[in-house]
Amino acid sequence: MATRVTVANNAKQSQKAPLVLPAAAITDPAAAGSMQSLVFKTAQSKLKLKKPTRVFVKQTGQELINEKDWKDNIRSDAVLLVSTGEEYVGVKKEIIIHEDINPSCPVEILASNAPIESLSVTQLTTTTRTLPGIIHAVGQPDLHPGTKFPIGAVFASYKWIHPPLIGGDIGCGMAWFQLSLSRSQVDGDKGKKVAEKLRGLEGPWRTQELRELWLQDKDGSCSAGEQWDSSLGTIGAGNHFAEIQVVEESASDLDNGLREGDVVLLVHSGSRGYGGSVLKKYAVESQTSLEEGTTEAAEYLKEHDKACRWAKANRDLIALRFLACLEPGNEVWQLGASDVDHVDSASIERCKSALQARRVVDIWHNNVERVSWPPSPPSAMGLDKAVDSLSLNGSKYPQEHVYVHRKGAAPTCDPESHQPLTLLPLPGSRGTPTLILQPSFSAATSWGLKNALSLAHGAGRSMSRAKALSSLSQKYKGQNILQPRGGDEGTWVICDEKDLVFEEAPDAYKDVQAVGQDLVDAGVATIVGWCRARVSYKVRNENH
Repeated sequence: MATRVTVANNAKQSQKAPLVLPAAAITDPAAAGSMQSLVFKTAQSKLKLKKPTRVFVKQTGQELINEKDWKDNIRSDAVLLVSTGEEYVGVKKEIIIHEDINPSCPVEILASNAPIESLSVTQLTTTTRTLPGIIHAVGQPDLHPGTKFPIGAVFASYKWIHPPLIGGDIGCGMAWFQLSLSRSQVDGDKGKKVAEKLRGLEGPWRTQELRELWLQDKDGSCSAGEQWDSSLGTIGAGNHFAEIQVVEESASDLDNGLREGDVVLLVHSGSRGYGGSVLKKYAVESQTSLEEGTTEAAEYLKEHDKACRWAKANRDLIALRFLACLEPGNEVWQLGASDVDHVDSASIERCKSALQARRVVDIWHNNVERVSWPPSPPSAMGLDKAVDSLSLNGSKYPQEHVYVHRKGAAPTCDPESHQPLTLLPLPGSRGTPTLILQPSFSAATSWGLKNALSLAHGAGRSMSRAKALSSLSQKYKGQNILQPRGGDEGTWVICDEKDLVFEEAPDAYKDVQAVGQDLVDAGVATIVGWCRARVSYKVRNENH
């Protein structure tokens, strides 16, 4: 049965239009996307809203984000308020200003070459003025709008932890692994042969018993139970990928673990559905922020850290599955294959040790980290220094440490040793270069305060997924988009879903060179080399 609703302008509610949602839009498995699309189209055509991005239920103020939200809240005579990014301004509620909100919080934007959408800047500044404890916010050059909070952003918060700023893919990040292949084995048409070997790597790995063995580390087990562990060793959808790359240039005077001509594997994945379950548990509508010292904050951080460990183990296992295909003569990697019978804890430990020797770097870029603040110069580490203080709404708090929240941002220091990292990947998308960055620390940047001890984690989207799919599917209509073309220079693509290839096309992202140059111009990083992808591996869209 069709459902009649009213679509109204969130900012000016006298502007409204009726909309009849057909039964198919509600019963469709992808109902949330179908209904949202119809609502946005009505808002654009009838209310003249240029870029609708959010939907609220007027009667309750509930924001409709996921499929469950839409199915639970869509009923006849519902009034849907459509927003272009601003917060809910429906039924007037008593506004309570939290004493720890800092309206004068400094906001740093590290972009001059890379384009930045105004909506992402609005989301960045709005976040600093609505969440308690935020004392410093940074928009990296890859900054772009998210559903509510921007991506490519960093927030330093005193005394408060904000799970939604990290999002559901807790621990998502990137890892580089050395391969024994030579560039002659992956260049040109050879890349196609390598790509064909990698088909079918997705899907559950082994038994739950063996997955639990893989998820043992120095801190114990990070198993999340079979429901989530079944995704271990898989890349996931969206912007996640694995790439076989060739190091085209690397500074010879730097011992950064990468040399010109090396063939490497870059893995970008996270905690899959597990991280989302943690966010859902701790970020309910009535409580999106957790105060340091509370039971809830301690429990969230414990599960957050566990999800980060799970994500790191996931990247390692993805690398193992690739190595089993690419280096079949190395017996230690055969644990990653599906036709090996005998597997025990000893063989898993040998495999992990061998992977560690191949791992160049592994970082999280969706996480929260407790760090000393303000940052110290490397020469002053270990020396006594005066504790700075922060003026927050007229009160003084000792500024000894903060919680750095990264939503799509790379750390500049190792989270365990707290020492500066020597290199970081800054990938473009598919056929575009991956830059090799080295973080910079200086008095001019207050030893990392300017960039909140973080760098950009990629090129950053310049088109929404919907726009990329619509425009690029037409632009490349009739072309084989899985083969090298124009600017791809030999990048072969493995992907089960054509729509995802359009959504993640290089055209949908900013110029990675501009993003990298912005970091250099800001004095927070140096570009010490770059890589070119020969094989880009993505998979079909999945539910988790």
